[in-house]
Amino acid sequence: MRAKCLAMTLLLVAVVVLMAATTKNEPGRALRVEPMDSPAPAGAIVPQATITAKGHIILSWQEPLQGGGYRFGMSTRHGDLWSPVRTIAEGSDLSMFSADLPGVAEMPTGSLLAYWELKDTGGGDKYATGIQIAASQDGGKTWSKPSRPYRDVPSGQHSFISAFPVGQKLGLVWLDARQRSVHPPMEGHMHGETGAIGLRYVSVDTHGKITEDAFVDPITCECCPTSAAVTRRGPVVVYRNRDEAPGTEPAQVESARPTVRDIYISRLENGTWTEPHRVFADNWVIDACPDNGPAVDSRGDNVVVAWWTRSGDQPKVQVAFSSTSGDTFGRPIRVDQHAGEGQVTVAWIPGQGAAVVGWLEEQKVWARRVEANGKAGAPILLGPSPRHARLPRWVSRDHEILAAFTKEDHGLSVQIVRILP
Repeated sequence: MRAKCLAMTLLLVAVVVLMAATTKNEPGRALRVEPMDSPAPAGAIVPQATITAKGHIILSWQEPLQGGGYRFGMSTRHGDLWSPVRTIAEGSDLSMFSADLPGVAEMPTGSLLAYWELKDTGGGDKYATGIQIAASQDGGKTWSKPSRPYRDVPSGQHSFISAFPVGQKLGLVWLDARQRSVHPPMEGHMHGETGAIGLRYVSVDTHGKITEDAFVDPITCECCPTSAAVTRRGPVVVYRNRDEAPGTEPAQVESARPTVRDIYISRLENGTWTEPHRVFADNWVIDACPDNGPAVDSRGDNVVVAWWTRSGDQPKVQVAFSSTSGDTFGRPIRVDQHAGEGQVTVAWIPGQGAAVVGWLEEQKVWARRVEANGKAGAPILLGPSPRHARLPRWVSRDHEILAAFTKEDHGLSVQIVRILP
Protein backbone atom coordinates (compact mmCIF):
# COMPACT_ATOMS: atom_id res chain seq x y z
CA MET A 1 0.00 0.00 0.00
CA ARG A 2 2.83 2.36 0.94
CA ALA A 3 4.63 1.54 -2.32
CA LYS A 4 1.43 2.26 -4.29
CA CYS A 5 1.00 5.63 -2.56
CA LEU A 6 4.64 6.46 -3.29
CA ALA A 7 4.17 5.61 -6.96
CA MET A 8 1.06 7.79 -7.19
CA THR A 9 2.90 10.65 -5.48
CA LEU A 10 5.79 10.42 -7.94
CA LEU A 11 3.34 10.39 -10.84
CA LEU A 12 1.61 13.52 -9.56
CA VAL A 13 4.96 15.26 -9.08
CA ALA A 14 5.95 14.38 -12.63
CA VAL A 15 2.67 15.77 -13.99
CA VAL A 16 3.09 19.03 -12.04
CA VAL A 17 6.69 19.43 -13.26
CA LEU A 18 5.62 18.77 -16.85
CA MET A 19 2.80 21.32 -16.59
CA ALA A 20 5.16 23.90 -15.11
CA ALA A 21 7.69 23.35 -17.90
CA THR A 22 5.00 23.63 -20.57
CA THR A 23 3.59 26.82 -19.05
CA LYS A 24 7.06 28.36 -18.71
CA ASN A 25 7.87 27.83 -22.38
CA GLU A 26 4.50 28.91 -23.75
CA PRO A 27 4.87 32.49 -25.07
CA GLY A 28 2.52 35.28 -24.09
CA ARG A 29 1.70 38.53 -25.86
CA ALA A 30 4.40 41.16 -26.29
CA LEU A 31 4.13 44.81 -25.28
CA ARG A 32 4.13 47.98 -27.35
CA VAL A 33 5.84 51.12 -26.09
CA GLU A 34 5.28 54.79 -27.02
CA PRO A 35 7.32 57.72 -25.64
CA MET A 36 5.61 60.55 -23.71
CA ASP A 37 6.63 64.08 -22.86
CA SER A 38 7.89 64.72 -19.31
CA PRO A 39 7.29 67.84 -17.21
CA ALA A 40 10.45 67.27 -15.13
CA PRO A 41 13.49 69.41 -15.98
CA ALA A 42 16.81 68.00 -17.14
CA GLY A 43 18.76 66.53 -14.25
CA ALA A 44 15.62 65.43 -12.37
CA ILE A 45 15.73 62.05 -10.65
CA VAL A 46 13.73 59.64 -8.43
CA PRO A 47 10.32 60.03 -10.13
CA GLN A 48 7.17 58.73 -8.46
CA ALA A 49 3.72 58.46 -10.05
CA THR A 50 0.17 58.04 -8.84
CA ILE A 51 -3.28 58.22 -10.41
CA THR A 52 -6.21 60.21 -8.98
CA ALA A 53 -9.84 59.13 -8.72
CA LYS A 54 -10.56 61.25 -11.84
CA GLY A 55 -7.83 59.52 -13.83
CA HIS A 56 -5.25 62.31 -13.65
CA ILE A 57 -1.57 61.39 -13.34
CA ILE A 58 0.52 63.02 -10.61
CA LEU A 59 4.25 62.88 -11.22
CA SER A 60 6.79 63.99 -8.61
CA TRP A 61 10.59 64.09 -8.62
CA GLN A 62 13.65 65.71 -7.09
CA GLU A 63 16.09 67.99 -8.87
CA PRO A 64 19.54 68.99 -7.54
CA LEU A 65 20.08 72.59 -6.45
CA GLN A 66 23.23 74.53 -7.15
CA GLY A 67 25.27 74.52 -3.99
CA GLY A 68 23.72 71.30 -2.67
CA GLY A 69 20.36 69.96 -1.69
CA TYR A 70 17.27 69.28 -3.77
CA ARG A 71 13.95 70.69 -4.89
CA PHE A 72 10.93 68.38 -4.55
CA GLY A 73 8.50 69.17 -7.38
CA MET A 74 5.36 67.83 -9.02
CA SER A 75 3.05 68.21 -11.99
CA THR A 76 -0.40 66.80 -12.82
CA ARG A 77 -1.42 65.55 -16.25
CA HIS A 78 -4.95 66.55 -17.30
CA GLY A 79 -5.80 64.89 -20.59
CA ASP A 80 -2.74 65.41 -22.80
CA LEU A 81 -1.28 68.38 -20.91
CA TRP A 82 0.90 68.69 -17.83
CA SER A 83 0.11 71.42 -15.31
CA PRO A 84 2.74 74.02 -14.34
CA VAL A 85 5.44 72.55 -12.14
CA ARG A 86 4.80 73.11 -8.41
CA THR A 87 7.49 73.15 -5.71
CA ILE A 88 6.55 71.14 -2.61
CA ALA A 89 9.78 71.66 -0.66
CA GLU A 90 13.42 72.53 -1.23
CA GLY A 91 16.61 72.92 0.75
CA SER A 92 20.09 71.68 1.50
CA ASP A 93 18.75 69.17 4.02
CA LEU A 94 16.47 67.28 1.61
CA SER A 95 17.65 63.67 1.49
CA MET A 96 18.08 61.70 -1.73
CA PHE A 97 18.73 57.98 -2.16
CA SER A 98 17.97 56.51 -5.57
CA ALA A 99 16.19 53.45 -4.10
CA ASP A 100 14.03 55.54 -1.74
CA LEU A 101 11.39 57.63 -3.50
CA PRO A 102 9.40 60.60 -2.18
CA GLY A 103 5.89 60.96 -3.54
CA VAL A 104 2.47 62.58 -3.67
CA ALA A 105 -0.71 60.62 -2.92
CA GLU A 106 -4.37 61.54 -3.29
CA MET A 107 -6.49 61.12 -0.18
CA PRO A 108 -10.02 59.66 -0.48
CA THR A 109 -11.35 63.19 0.14
CA GLY A 110 -9.56 64.53 -2.95
CA SER A 111 -6.84 66.50 -1.15
CA LEU A 112 -3.17 65.64 -1.66
CA LEU A 113 -0.52 64.49 0.79
CA ALA A 114 3.18 64.75 -0.06
CA TYR A 115 5.87 62.79 1.77
CA TRP A 116 9.64 63.13 1.64
CA GLU A 117 12.72 62.90 3.87
CA LEU A 118 15.24 65.24 5.48
CA LYS A 119 18.75 64.44 6.66
CA ASP A 120 18.87 63.93 10.42
CA THR A 121 22.38 63.77 11.88
CA GLY A 122 21.48 64.70 15.44
CA GLY A 123 21.95 61.17 16.78
CA GLY A 124 25.28 60.35 15.15
CA ASP A 125 23.83 58.01 12.49
CA LYS A 126 25.05 59.20 9.08
CA TYR A 127 22.17 57.37 7.38
CA ALA A 128 19.47 58.86 9.62
CA THR A 129 16.51 60.61 7.99
CA GLY A 130 13.31 62.14 9.24
CA ILE A 131 9.99 61.95 7.38
CA GLN A 132 8.10 65.09 6.42
CA ILE A 133 4.48 65.33 5.22
CA ALA A 134 2.43 68.25 3.94
CA ALA A 135 -1.15 68.55 2.68
CA SER A 136 -2.62 70.50 -0.23
CA GLN A 137 -6.30 71.38 -0.66
CA ASP A 138 -5.89 73.01 -4.10
CA GLY A 139 -4.26 70.32 -6.26
CA GLY A 140 -0.69 71.12 -5.27
CA LYS A 141 -0.68 74.90 -5.79
CA THR A 142 -0.08 75.53 -2.07
CA TRP A 143 1.04 73.26 0.76
CA SER A 144 0.61 73.21 4.50
CA LYS A 145 3.54 73.62 6.87
CA PRO A 146 5.52 70.34 6.89
CA SER A 147 5.24 68.08 9.91
CA ARG A 148 6.40 64.62 11.01
CA PRO A 149 3.97 61.67 11.01
CA TYR A 150 5.25 60.44 14.39
CA ARG A 151 5.93 61.84 17.84
CA ASP A 152 8.81 61.72 20.34
CA VAL A 153 11.02 59.46 18.24
CA PRO A 154 14.82 59.55 18.57
CA SER A 155 17.02 60.35 15.61
CA GLY A 156 17.52 57.44 13.20
CA GLN A 157 16.40 55.94 9.92
CA HIS A 158 12.79 56.66 8.97
CA SER A 159 12.48 55.97 5.26
CA PHE A 160 11.17 53.82 2.37
CA ILE A 161 7.61 55.14 2.58
CA SER A 162 4.48 53.70 0.91
CA ALA A 163 1.03 55.31 0.89
CA PHE A 164 -2.47 53.87 0.44
CA PRO A 165 -6.09 54.89 1.20
CA VAL A 166 -7.71 53.74 4.46
CA GLY A 167 -11.37 54.76 4.65
CA GLN A 168 -11.38 58.58 4.42
CA LYS A 169 -7.74 58.77 5.51
CA LEU A 170 -4.36 57.94 4.04
CA GLY A 171 -2.21 55.13 5.40
CA LEU A 172 1.58 55.41 5.50
CA VAL A 173 4.10 52.66 6.19
CA TRP A 174 7.86 53.03 6.44
CA LEU A 175 11.00 51.45 7.88
CA ASP A 176 11.42 52.87 11.36
CA ALA A 177 14.53 52.93 13.58
CA ARG A 178 13.00 53.91 16.91
CA GLN A 179 14.13 50.54 18.35
CA ARG A 180 17.73 50.90 17.16
CA SER A 181 20.75 52.24 19.04
CA VAL A 182 23.91 53.58 17.41
CA HIS A 183 27.07 53.59 19.53
CA PRO A 184 30.85 53.32 19.16
CA PRO A 185 31.94 49.83 18.00
CA MET A 186 31.96 47.42 20.92
CA GLU A 187 33.14 43.86 21.33
CA GLY A 188 30.32 41.54 20.34
CA HIS A 189 28.46 44.24 18.37
CA MET A 190 28.98 44.78 14.66
CA HIS A 191 29.18 48.28 13.12
CA GLY A 192 28.22 49.87 16.45
CA GLU A 193 24.50 49.26 15.86
CA THR A 194 22.06 47.16 17.83
CA GLY A 195 18.32 46.94 17.67
CA ALA A 196 15.88 46.21 14.87
CA ILE A 197 14.45 48.29 12.08
CA GLY A 198 10.68 47.71 11.97
CA LEU A 199 7.78 48.38 9.61
CA ARG A 200 5.65 51.18 11.09
CA TYR A 201 2.10 52.21 10.15
CA VAL A 202 0.10 55.38 10.75
CA SER A 203 -3.07 56.85 9.27
CA VAL A 204 -3.30 60.56 8.45
CA ASP A 205 -6.38 62.74 8.01
CA THR A 206 -6.79 65.63 5.54
CA HIS A 207 -5.05 68.04 7.92
CA GLY A 208 -2.05 65.79 8.57
CA LYS A 209 -3.26 64.66 11.99
CA ILE A 210 -2.04 61.19 13.05
CA THR A 211 -4.56 58.62 14.29
CA GLU A 212 -3.62 54.93 14.24
CA ASP A 213 0.05 54.23 15.01
CA ALA A 214 1.50 50.71 15.28
CA PHE A 215 4.18 48.33 14.08
CA VAL A 216 3.13 45.99 11.27
CA ASP A 217 6.31 44.01 11.93
CA PRO A 218 8.84 45.05 14.61
CA ILE A 219 11.82 43.26 12.97
CA THR A 220 12.53 43.66 9.25
CA CYS A 221 15.42 44.04 6.81
CA GLU A 222 17.03 47.45 7.27
CA CYS A 223 16.84 49.37 4.00
CA CYS A 224 14.73 47.69 1.31
CA PRO A 225 11.82 49.62 -0.22
CA THR A 226 8.25 48.82 0.81
CA SER A 227 5.16 48.72 -1.40
CA ALA A 228 1.39 48.79 -0.77
CA ALA A 229 -1.90 48.24 -2.61
CA VAL A 230 -5.58 47.90 -1.69
CA THR A 231 -7.51 44.65 -2.06
CA ARG A 232 -11.22 43.97 -1.57
CA ARG A 233 -10.43 42.82 1.99
CA GLY A 234 -8.19 45.76 2.84
CA PRO A 235 -4.74 47.25 2.13
CA VAL A 236 -1.72 44.96 1.80
CA VAL A 237 1.92 45.87 2.30
CA VAL A 238 4.92 43.87 1.07
CA TYR A 239 8.48 44.22 2.35
CA ARG A 240 11.72 42.31 2.91
CA ASN A 241 11.68 40.60 6.29
CA ARG A 242 14.46 39.01 8.35
CA ASP A 243 13.97 35.70 10.17
CA GLU A 244 15.31 35.86 13.70
CA ALA A 245 15.20 33.04 16.22
CA PRO A 246 11.85 32.67 18.04
CA GLY A 247 11.71 34.92 21.06
CA THR A 248 14.27 37.43 19.76
CA GLU A 249 13.48 40.91 21.02
CA PRO A 250 13.96 43.93 18.71
CA ALA A 251 16.71 45.27 21.01
CA GLN A 252 18.73 42.05 20.50
CA VAL A 253 18.91 42.28 16.69
CA GLU A 254 22.26 43.01 14.99
CA SER A 255 21.87 44.15 11.42
CA ALA A 256 24.93 42.39 9.99
CA ARG A 257 24.05 38.95 11.39
CA PRO A 258 23.33 36.49 8.54
CA THR A 259 19.60 35.77 8.35
CA VAL A 260 17.01 34.64 5.82
CA ARG A 261 15.58 37.78 4.21
CA ASP A 262 12.59 36.84 2.06
CA ILE A 263 9.56 38.86 0.93
CA TYR A 264 6.60 39.03 3.35
CA ILE A 265 3.05 40.37 3.12
CA SER A 266 0.51 41.61 5.68
CA ARG A 267 -3.06 42.90 5.23
CA LEU A 268 -4.94 45.54 7.22
CA GLU A 269 -8.32 43.90 7.81
CA ASN A 270 -10.99 45.22 10.22
CA GLY A 271 -8.47 47.63 11.72
CA THR A 272 -5.81 44.98 12.48
CA TRP A 273 -2.73 43.88 10.55
CA THR A 274 -2.68 40.16 9.86
CA GLU A 275 0.28 38.01 10.89
CA PRO A 276 2.96 38.60 8.21
CA HIS A 277 3.81 35.60 6.05
CA ARG A 278 6.10 34.77 3.15
CA VAL A 279 5.09 35.36 -0.44
CA PHE A 280 7.54 32.59 -1.33
CA ALA A 281 10.36 30.81 0.54
CA ASP A 282 13.46 31.82 -1.43
CA ASN A 283 15.45 31.13 1.77
CA TRP A 284 18.00 33.79 0.81
CA VAL A 285 20.58 34.12 3.60
CA ILE A 286 22.42 37.44 3.60
CA ASP A 287 24.37 39.44 6.19
CA ALA A 288 23.55 42.92 4.83
CA CYS A 289 20.61 44.75 3.36
CA PRO A 290 20.51 44.57 -0.47
CA ASP A 291 18.60 47.90 -0.89
CA ASN A 292 16.17 45.96 -3.09
CA GLY A 293 12.53 45.59 -2.09
CA PRO A 294 9.33 44.19 -3.64
CA ALA A 295 6.43 45.79 -5.52
CA VAL A 296 2.71 44.98 -5.33
CA ASP A 297 -0.48 45.81 -7.21
CA SER A 298 -4.05 44.56 -6.79
CA ARG A 299 -7.50 44.37 -8.36
CA GLY A 300 -10.28 43.11 -6.06
CA ASP A 301 -9.01 39.87 -4.53
CA ASN A 302 -6.23 39.53 -7.12
CA VAL A 303 -2.74 40.49 -5.98
CA VAL A 304 0.54 40.43 -7.89
CA VAL A 305 3.96 40.78 -6.22
CA ALA A 306 7.32 41.20 -7.96
CA TRP A 307 10.70 40.98 -6.22
CA TRP A 308 14.42 40.32 -6.61
CA THR A 309 16.42 37.62 -4.86
CA ARG A 310 19.93 36.23 -4.97
CA SER A 311 19.13 32.93 -3.32
CA GLY A 312 21.72 30.30 -4.20
CA ASP A 313 23.95 33.16 -5.47
CA GLN A 314 21.70 33.40 -8.54
CA PRO A 315 20.25 36.90 -9.09
CA LYS A 316 16.73 36.82 -10.50
CA VAL A 317 13.48 38.77 -10.69
CA GLN A 318 10.31 36.86 -9.87
CA VAL A 319 6.58 37.52 -9.87
CA ALA A 320 3.79 35.63 -8.10
CA PHE A 321 -0.01 35.90 -8.29
CA SER A 322 -2.70 35.51 -5.64
CA SER A 323 -6.50 35.30 -6.01
CA THR A 324 -7.07 35.36 -2.23
CA SER A 325 -6.12 38.97 -1.36
CA GLY A 326 -2.60 37.81 -0.54
CA ASP A 327 -3.44 34.84 1.73
CA THR A 328 -1.79 32.39 -0.67
CA PHE A 329 0.34 32.70 -3.82
CA GLY A 330 1.11 30.50 -6.79
CA ARG A 331 4.63 29.41 -7.69
CA PRO A 332 6.85 32.34 -8.73
CA ILE A 333 7.57 33.03 -12.39
CA ARG A 334 11.03 34.26 -13.35
CA VAL A 335 10.95 37.28 -15.67
CA ASP A 336 14.52 38.56 -16.04
CA GLN A 337 16.81 37.27 -18.76
CA HIS A 338 19.94 36.14 -16.92
CA ALA A 339 21.26 38.79 -14.50
CA GLY A 340 18.41 40.84 -13.07
CA GLU A 341 19.41 43.67 -10.74
CA GLY A 342 15.93 44.12 -9.28
CA GLN A 343 14.52 47.54 -8.21
CA VAL A 344 11.21 46.20 -9.49
CA THR A 345 7.77 47.57 -10.18
CA VAL A 346 4.52 45.88 -11.21
CA ALA A 347 1.10 46.97 -12.49
CA TRP A 348 -2.07 45.07 -13.36
CA ILE A 349 -3.17 45.37 -16.97
CA PRO A 350 -6.72 46.81 -16.94
CA GLY A 351 -9.37 44.19 -17.67
CA GLN A 352 -6.94 41.30 -18.08
CA GLY A 353 -5.58 38.52 -15.88
CA ALA A 354 -2.04 39.71 -16.44
CA ALA A 355 0.46 42.29 -15.23
CA VAL A 356 3.41 44.26 -16.53
CA VAL A 357 6.61 43.78 -14.53
CA GLY A 358 9.48 46.25 -14.73
CA TRP A 359 13.05 45.72 -13.49
CA LEU A 360 16.69 46.74 -13.94
CA GLU A 361 19.14 44.47 -15.71
CA GLU A 362 22.63 45.47 -16.85
CA GLN A 363 21.74 49.09 -15.98
CA LYS A 364 18.76 49.09 -18.32
CA VAL A 365 15.02 49.19 -17.64
CA TRP A 366 13.06 46.23 -18.98
CA ALA A 367 9.33 45.48 -19.04
CA ARG A 368 7.48 42.23 -19.63
CA ARG A 369 3.88 41.08 -19.74
CA VAL A 370 3.22 38.11 -17.44
CA GLU A 371 -0.06 36.23 -17.08
CA ALA A 372 -1.24 34.53 -13.91
CA ASN A 373 -1.13 31.18 -15.73
CA GLY A 374 2.61 31.56 -16.30
CA LYS A 375 2.68 32.79 -19.91
CA ALA A 376 5.17 35.61 -20.44
CA GLY A 377 5.73 37.87 -23.42
CA ALA A 378 9.13 38.91 -24.70
CA PRO A 379 11.12 41.40 -22.57
CA ILE A 380 11.01 44.96 -23.93
CA LEU A 381 13.87 47.42 -23.43
CA LEU A 382 12.73 50.85 -22.22
CA GLY A 383 16.07 52.63 -21.77
CA PRO A 384 19.28 52.99 -19.73
CA SER A 385 19.09 53.74 -16.02
CA PRO A 386 21.58 54.08 -13.15
CA ARG A 387 22.26 51.06 -10.97
CA HIS A 388 20.20 51.05 -7.74
CA ALA A 389 17.66 53.48 -9.27
CA ARG A 390 14.41 52.06 -7.92
CA LEU A 391 11.53 52.02 -10.40
CA PRO A 392 8.44 53.94 -9.24
CA ARG A 393 4.93 52.56 -9.27
CA TRP A 394 3.72 52.24 -12.87
CA VAL A 395 0.08 53.32 -13.04
CA SER A 396 -2.74 51.67 -15.00
CA ARG A 397 -5.21 53.88 -16.82
CA ASP A 398 -7.89 52.86 -19.33
CA HIS A 399 -6.10 50.37 -21.61
CA GLU A 400 -2.54 51.50 -20.99
CA ILE A 401 0.16 51.69 -18.34
CA LEU A 402 2.26 54.80 -17.78
CA ALA A 403 5.84 53.93 -16.86
CA ALA A 404 8.37 56.38 -15.44
CA PHE A 405 12.05 55.91 -14.55
CA THR A 406 15.32 57.78 -14.08
CA LYS A 407 17.08 57.70 -17.42
CA GLU A 408 20.87 57.93 -17.72
CA ASP A 409 21.86 58.94 -21.23
CA HIS A 410 24.24 61.92 -21.56
CA GLY A 411 23.00 63.07 -18.18
CA LEU A 412 20.08 62.20 -15.91
CA SER A 413 16.43 62.86 -16.67
CA VAL A 414 12.92 61.58 -15.92
CA GLN A 415 11.65 59.40 -18.77
CA ILE A 416 7.98 58.52 -19.27
CA VAL A 417 6.60 55.97 -21.73
CA ARG A 418 3.14 54.60 -22.49
CA ILE A 419 2.97 50.78 -22.41
CA LEU A 420 0.20 49.25 -24.51
CA PRO A 421 -0.50 45.62 -23.62
